[in-house]
Amino acid sequence: MDKLTSRQFEILEFLRQCQRLGGNAPTFREIADHFGFKSPKSAADHVTALEKKGYVRRRVGCSRGIELVFSERAPDNGTIRVPVLGHIPAGCPETQTEHFHGSIAIDEAMIGCPADHRLFALQVTGDSMKERGIHDGDWVVADTDASPHEGDVVVALIDGENTLKTLAMKRSRYFLKAENPNFPDLIPLGEMVIQGVVRVVLRRMR
Repeated sequence: MDKLTSRQFEILEFLRQCQRLGGNAPTFREIADHFGFKSPKSAADHVTALEKKGYVRRRVGCSRGIELVFSERAPDNGTIRVPVLGHIPAGCPETQTEHFHGSIAIDEAMIGCPADHRLFALQVTGDSMKERGIHDGDWVVADTDASPHEGDVVVALIDGENTLKTLAMKRSRYFLKAENPNFPDLIPLGEMVIQGVVRVVLRRMR
């Protein structure tokens, strides 16, 4: 992860503060006003630098489309905040979607990955992974920077669609294995991209 200038760090902290308060991302004008910049362009230039260094990303065409990419670690209480990017089907794959839905706080000791790894959370829909203990309504936390291995539960993009499955191999070829006999395994016809390796499964007890 590239180092930040003092001003970039201040802007990143401002974005984090907005997230902690549960509000929308600020506009370039609001960032400029907060830091006393003469124009929104100065704010846009700093955000572009943060984007190039991998700390944020922007949704095209959205004035409040700045999203934090890296999870936020809070040393004072040992927790991290992980961005929630929506739902992932543990069933039939769905067309790729990615939307920011706030964040969740997790004990850092549960994650077990280097501090600079990018994490994201998704809520599971469907029960194709129930024999791995992952059920409909659970939350998974995935590590974008982890190297996937055979047997890992992964968030994958296969032939343009997202799904949650076990990474498996047969005859030197990777495929996605369902952990429920009622669902078929997924053999890629074209490209398969591993978007994250699942590190934590969370469940709300009713």
